[in-house]
Amino acid sequence: MKKIITVLSVGICMLLNGSCSDLMDLNPTTQPSDKNFWVTQNDFDMALAGIYGNLRSNEYFNAQYGLWDALTDNMYAGHNEGATGDICEGNIETDIGGYVKDIFTGAYSSLARINTFIAHAEANATLPADVKKQMIGEGRFFRAFHNMFLYICYGDVPIVTGMLTLDKQYLPKEPAEKVYENILVDLDAAISDLPDGTYAQLKGHISKNAAKAFKAKVMLQHAYKKGVADKEEMKQIVALLETISGYSLQPVYGDLFEDAKQEESPEIMFSVKNLAPKSCSGLDMYMTNWLMYCPLRNLVDAFEMKGQGKWSDSDEAKAVNEAVLNGDDVEAAEAERAKLFVNRDARLAATVFHSMRPFPEVRYIAGETDFTGFGCYKYLQRDKTLAAGDLLDGEVSEQDMILMRYGYVLLMMAEAENEANGPTPKVYEAMNKIRKRAGQNVLPAGLSQEAMRAKIRHEWRVETAFEGLHYFEMKRWHTLGDIVKIKDPKFTDYKPHFEDRFYYWPIPQSEIDKAKGILVQNPDYK
Repeated sequence: MKKIITVLSVGICMLLNGSCSDLMDLNPTTQPSDKNFWVTQNDFDMALAGIYGNLRSNEYFNAQYGLWDALTDNMYAGHNEGATGDICEGNIETDIGGYVKDIFTGAYSSLARINTFIAHAEANATLPADVKKQMIGEGRFFRAFHNMFLYICYGDVPIVTGMLTLDKQYLPKEPAEKVYENILVDLDAAISDLPDGTYAQLKGHISKNAAKAFKAKVMLQHAYKKGVADKEEMKQIVALLETISGYSLQPVYGDLFEDAKQEESPEIMFSVKNLAPKSCSGLDMYMTNWLMYCPLRNLVDAFEMKGQGKWSDSDEAKAVNEAVLNGDDVEAAEAERAKLFVNRDARLAATVFHSMRPFPEVRYIAGETDFTGFGCYKYLQRDKTLAAGDLLDGEVSEQDMILMRYGYVLLMMAEAENEANGPTPKVYEAMNKIRKRAGQNVLPAGLSQEAMRAKIRHEWRVETAFEGLHYFEMKRWHTLGDIVKIKDPKFTDYKPHFEDRFYYWPIPQSEIDKAKGILVQNPDYK
């Protein structure tokens, strides 16, 4: 089914993706005529496949989804991809591109297509009732999904729930709280209309339980006000998460990111589907010979020793010669860097490679700069036979990009329950499932709420590194300012800067100009 969804997506993107550049975009300029489309169930199947496929064509939710971590203390992105370097250095202005512009314009482009789909599905009188219900539920989920990123990244934004007209192409901003409430309305409707069943059973379609997990995710963001959690909201999140069933952790952590083992995964709840060679992501190329994913030493040091214990307190840490590790002798530095991976949490080796050697027999050097000495191993293809010197390219990356998995549900449960009630057995159960899968010791009994909070935040970081979540974690915990403390011992040009106004991004100036006074700028960026 992965192949069917992907092939349909390729075709329908010609119909629905269009060249949408204005803020609201009215309706997709290349959509088929209403007279010969939106008639049969096949028409709606194709249009829906295009909505799913739009996630794949949008790099920020596919091959570049992990680059959200470049806005945190986890990594640096080579080539200033997505303007992440500018964002990290604090060069956030109204005319900046990359994530700041493209998340905004991409979301409204997607919403235009989704609203068109929902309107025609609601008006159609020939679709079978159960098919129509599910399709509208899927449409409302995707509307909530894109609005979720608008809400979290920009705060006050226009709410677009229908097809726009030439007379009403631009809408004023609404308060962030109203945007959030609108997201919950769509998610509740989706949860009501979507079918039960796991992601694997539903062949790649969004399910009721996955929609619940995304609802919990946005609720978790809302529950914090400048890093302080609302206990009552946390209780509601716990209650919601307790209704999710049918999933379990993948027995081997690294298998989550291998294409051949993803389709029947008991853990993956929703992902972006890729299929080589026409619908691949280029992720392997980005992580190796382009070296866009550059983990910081700060992240490497965060992984515990095998079982438990801080790396910095270990005998292994004391045995490392930092001058050699970060020196100019490449071979000596590689040997020294290998010491960092001895007796460590198994997730480190499943997440990070070092010295431009993701696989022992291959050295990836293509004229790129080795920034930090580390690269991202997570999501790399493991089953490709390469001769020394060969490079992974953009035609081999068909592994799916995970957007929701059961591991996140457990971590959300631990975080919400701890903030609501302290370190109860529910917290320990969720945390220990995650840790035991990684081969780590269970947590000691008797932890305080504050100590457990630190443990939970640690697990979020090492469990989900490069999965596009850590920026949003630090955002809700109000700790993004901590990035200014990070100094990488090898990559001395890494000089992050953060101001409180960056918690919300500016509206792209190009969209402000087009709206001719209807859309106003975030006051922090005037």
